[in-house]
Amino acid sequence: MFKLFKMKKHKVISAIFYGFVLLLQLGLASCKEEFFQQIDDSYIHDINTPFVINNFSPLEGSEASEVVINGNNFSSKVSDISVKINGKSVVVMGSSQRRIIVKIPAALGSGIIEITIAGKTVNTTEPFIYTLKRTVSTLAGSGVAGFADGAAAVAQFDFRSNAGMDIDSKGNLYVADIFNNCIRKITPAGVVSTFIGKPGVEGYVNGNKDVALFNHPMDVAVDKDDNLYVADAWNWAVRKVTPDGVVSSIRGQAFAFPQGLAINKSTGVIFISSALAANYHGGKIYEFSASGVLSERGVDVPIFSGGMAVDSKGNLIIADNVSSVIYSVNTTTWVRTPIAGSWGEAGLVDGIAAVARFDHPWGVAVDAKDNIYVAGCGHRFEGPNISASASNIRMIEAGTNKVSTIAGSDTQGFTNGLGGVARFAVPTGIAIGSDGAIYVLDKGNHRIRKIVSE
Repeated sequence: MFKLFKMKKHKVISAIFYGFVLLLQLGLASCKEEFFQQIDDSYIHDINTPFVINNFSPLEGSEASEVVINGNNFSSKVSDISVKINGKSVVVMGSSQRRIIVKIPAALGSGIIEITIAGKTVNTTEPFIYTLKRTVSTLAGSGVAGFADGAAAVAQFDFRSNAGMDIDSKGNLYVADIFNNCIRKITPAGVVSTFIGKPGVEGYVNGNKDVALFNHPMDVAVDKDDNLYVADAWNWAVRKVTPDGVVSSIRGQAFAFPQGLAINKSTGVIFISSALAANYHGGKIYEFSASGVLSERGVDVPIFSGGMAVDSKGNLIIADNVSSVIYSVNTTTWVRTPIAGSWGEAGLVDGIAAVARFDHPWGVAVDAKDNIYVAGCGHRFEGPNISASASNIRMIEAGTNKVSTIAGSDTQGFTNGLGGVARFAVPTGIAIGSDGAIYVLDKGNHRIRKIVSE
């Protein structure tokens, strides 16, 4: 009798449990159905009453994101509703009296949301912010410090110190392989070769590619004719390399530890930053004109610059590694203007201009629209594991100085994938291809990474 009672009790409890699970599953199914069908699947817009938009969510997103627009007096008939964002029509996936769901197409751009029903249009007060979907991959490098030419997966670099790179008109990357004393060339397909120099051999020799030697090259820059300029740091020299590999020095051994280069491709002027700039040169930057005139240019505060770039207006864009500020310098008046960051306050904060924080940035590049891209990288004199907030790629939007993190995070490592999932280890160099692809010299990983939008 006792056993029978236990069995019955067990069956009752089991029945209750499974019944509860079934109800829960039905409830979840109905919730999903309710979300997509908005419950009231037969509401007709009242043409005698204005419709309103209260808000929308999310406020920003990329291709394939779904945006929910909340308000009142919409319609359950999708065909009654027209929605535009940034002046472009978007697909309405579902609608009801109080809610409209739209899907974001590729290359939409940011802009106001416009809803039209029965010939009347209502706009949002705030714009939807369109964000590009960035995907990070490895262009070249096995991840092991060393020297090897060849296919992407077997190639080796030695980036034990900060280094830079640039790209020519054909899409080839030129990389300052600092501890191999070479300039490496990477084709768009990721095949690596030694363009100039002899691996592991230090020296100061001009001439053709068979004899030329470098001593710890730190940066490179390409002019409009695809001539390559090299910041040959330990030789205190800036070297010129023609497209066919003939090396010369632009002004002998006249530069104190050159570590950053930028070229104004319109004028041919070369700008050179020194590793001794902050204490020895008082923040001065070398300027070498197309006619061969060398000048020392100063700004009102010492700047310890790594990478530099020139925007479409001829301004010099500088990442100050010490102060963690990105500056624009007018190369006629040499007036310095902060673009983003706050002096002496390192960190990882997105935001507008001085609200943003960088962690001792190094590499900078400017795209065709004057957006600025900034690489890492922590303080120059420390090892690869220097700061959790220094291994990412940031973008400064032209015109607004809005700073956003487009790849990487506050965690170091090595991961390919979508922007926020990707991981870097102290990136120091950055270059932009003519197609908008972003290339990153990932110092701690001894790799060259590629970021593609959309």
